[in-house]
Amino acid sequence: MTIESSSLKFSGHQTFPVRYGWIFKIIQEVIKGNSISSKDMIEPQMISMGMGKNMVLSVRHWIKNLNLVNCIDKKTQEFELTPLAKQLFVNDDLGPAYDEYIDKIGTVWLLHWLSQAIPTENAELNTTRWFFNYFNGVRSDKLQLAKDISLSLLNHDKEITEATLKKDIDCFFQTYSTKYTNSSKLNEDSFASPFTELGLLVQVDSKHYLAELSDRKSLPVEVFAYSVIDFIQQKQIDRFGNIISNDKTVSFDSLLNNIGSPGKVFRLTANGLSEKLDELEILTQGQIAWTDTQGLRQIAYNFDNIHKVAPETYLANYYQR
Repeated sequence: MTIESSSLKFSGHQTFPVRYGWIFKIIQEVIKGNSISSKDMIEPQMISMGMGKNMVLSVRHWIKNLNLVNCIDKKTQEFELTPLAKQLFVNDDLGPAYDEYIDKIGTVWLLHWLSQAIPTENAELNTTRWFFNYFNGVRSDKLQLAKDISLSLLNHDKEITEATLKKDIDCFFQTYSTKYTNSSKLNEDSFASPFTELGLLVQVDSKHYLAELSDRKSLPVEVFAYSVIDFIQQKQIDRFGNIISNDKTVSFDSLLNNIGSPGKVFRLTANGLSEKLDELEILTQGQIAWTDTQGLRQIAYNFDNIHKVAPETYLANYYQR
């Protein structure tokens, strides 16, 4: 695994973090069959979504970045909603949307997973994905983060300018950081982006931020189940989608520390991961279970073919309870 195999995508958001209501608006455009790539549609979408030009470009970027759409024609850059996006946000003949307006914290956790979990090879990398997959510290600031990213990409065949990196880092902190007032109460102005609700990044003063590992009590086990199955499936296929492994086990440490793993993306402590795995065993009725025998910790799964298991199967339990 090398970071040099990644493609660099440190722009596109126009410096705007994704905001409440944006996902609903852009999904309506996709449902209506309106292009989210055509220049000709920018002005009509400025009117229909009530946004300025840069915001329209930004929300187009975000729906792709969140992996809620698939490109069905590369030549015309035509996109359609993923089946999961339809389940989450679209009311249709199959039933009501799970969470049309993103009212549930589990939906925000799920969107975080969809947008930040990356393959070990040929990933599309930006500041946020770098942070949730390669950052190993706890305390950070904008200057140090820029140095860390630049150093990690020293041998990459493409360069990113200092200005582009700075804007992407600024957008990352706006998207994820929560500010606290001197009275230790949450500052409502910090909730411009739904991802601030997750508590993954806390601004402690004018320059410094904390990204502590945690047991993530607000992370629903059903979303954790989705992430574990998705992670295992991705580990067992190559870049072309061919199955290259049929292993029935995965190590605890890989689930905690590997690039694209739930432990990394959710910034879980080892104890937090073990607690989630205990809940997962109950949820799956033992289909996924973990053991700790003489220091050897591993997760075993009993599906006949894990690649035929739809990770979203377990989400219904969360949204229907």
